[in-house]
Amino acid sequence: MRIETTCRHESFPQALLEYAQKQLNHIERLGEEFEKGEVVFDHDGGDVTCDVIIHRKRGESFVASDKASDGRTAVDGVVGKIERQFLKSKEKQSAKDRRPH
Repeated sequence: MRIETTCRHESFPQALLEYAQKQLNHIERLGEEFEKGEVVFDHDGGDVTCDVIIHRKRGESFVASDKASDGRTAVDGVVGKIERQFLKSKEKQSAKDRRPH
């Protein structure tokens, strides 16, 4: 998956950007290949805001946002939200497959 990282209003440490890319690459272990990922970091007051958009090859994209005092905590929160969205989508699809026709 290609991952693009963007920093608004201020630069962020390279280690944080690499951490975000590593965490998003782990999402593919859930069983689907994604086309592209976008990560946007921003400072909002004293907090770090992390927005993530993951584009699927087929279907709707997953979008999540999280705000925390630490950049890594924000990334972990966003990755957790994306994983929950993906698992919920997968459960809905398997429920449709099990319906009698």
